[in-house]
Amino acid sequence: MNRLPVLPGLLLASLLLALAPQASAQTPAAIQPGELPLPRSTESEIWYGMDQAEKEIRLSPMLVRDPALNAYVHSVACKVTRDYCKQLRVYIIDAPVFNAAMAPNGAMLVFTGSLLRMQDESELALVLGHEFAHFRQRHSLKYWEKAKRTSAVLATFSVVTSAGGVSLAGGLAQMAGAASIFDMSRQSEREADTIGFQQAVSLGYDPQAGVRIWTSMLKEERATKLPRPAPIFASHPRTAERLQDITASAAAMPAGDYLTNRDAYRSAMRPFLVHWLDAELSRRIYGASIQLLADSLAIASADSQGTYTYYLAEAYRRRNQGDDRTVARGLYETAITHPDTPADVWREHGLALREAGRNREAAEALRRYLERTPRAPDRAFVQQYLSELEKQP
Repeated sequence: MNRLPVLPGLLLASLLLALAPQASAQTPAAIQPGELPLPRSTESEIWYGMDQAEKEIRLSPMLVRDPALNAYVHSVACKVTRDYCKQLRVYIIDAPVFNAAMAPNGAMLVFTGSLLRMQDESELALVLGHEFAHFRQRHSLKYWEKAKRTSAVLATFSVVTSAGGVSLAGGLAQMAGAASIFDMSRQSEREADTIGFQQAVSLGYDPQAGVRIWTSMLKEERATKLPRPAPIFASHPRTAERLQDITASAAAMPAGDYLTNRDAYRSAMRPFLVHWLDAELSRRIYGASIQLLADSLAIASADSQGTYTYYLAEAYRRRNQGDDRTVARGLYETAITHPDTPADVWREHGLALREAGRNREAAEALRRYLERTPRAPDRAFVQQYLSELEKQP
């Protein structure tokens, strides 16, 4: 994962999520629509802590405030959660990682890296249904009494209350603490997977949504070549296990005309695609990015093929291993044929042609870049390259 600034409230939300999958001797009953925790109870204590963190989340610069995007994601959350909708608040967090979180007080966090990776509404519904299950089943109560007395959790709270600028991955890793606290997380995650699947398919959403999600994530993991999961996720079911479970659940569903609402989903996400792809490449995990971009390009709609092609070329160029630059040059040449391609493709295409000794074509590409971006911040540098090329035969 990449390094990202995380405010203390978001860290606390992640902590409560991390503690959520633990189990006590008596499993609490599922929360009912409109139900609040009893005063002075352990649950009210947890809710109070999250209420304070939620106030900080609302002020965070990482919070995506676009009304249309928030309305769309919230509408899908309400479909999936039904009678619980009024108890939930959905926060979209601008972070290029595949993650979502459900706080015990009804605050649901959805990371933009997840929205980038999902391809349709059925996939979004499945993920939101999974997070809702953590809330409905009161997973945050399980083992909280045990966990809050441990030195690991006390140390975690000292991290939470420290200044900002904490790595998302590092902060979460520190929160893991003693491994014994997380020994029941697989059980709760599997329960949430099951409930999320049931919630989504009961609305007519495509039961293959989870198969697509976890197939893609498994491919990314293999492309990243990490030796093991991040510590805080180490006790969660492995991606291959989740894929196997969700594949079996989907196979048990009867054939039918299920909903994906792919066009609606893509329309809602399209205005943010360039920003999210820039953020994805900023992670500098190019193997995973290349896998993600290649898979996305294979099923991209006509109005985003140029964008995905350009960013795939960028991923190869920045990785710069073996014949990556040659592959990137070919992708730039393809990208310029699409009307949705970002203007930057002309600069990168021109520089790639210059590197290959195709000076006349390079100069033409750089002129196109300057025409399309008259106020480009790198205009002086590009003009210098152009002047040098124009002097050469």
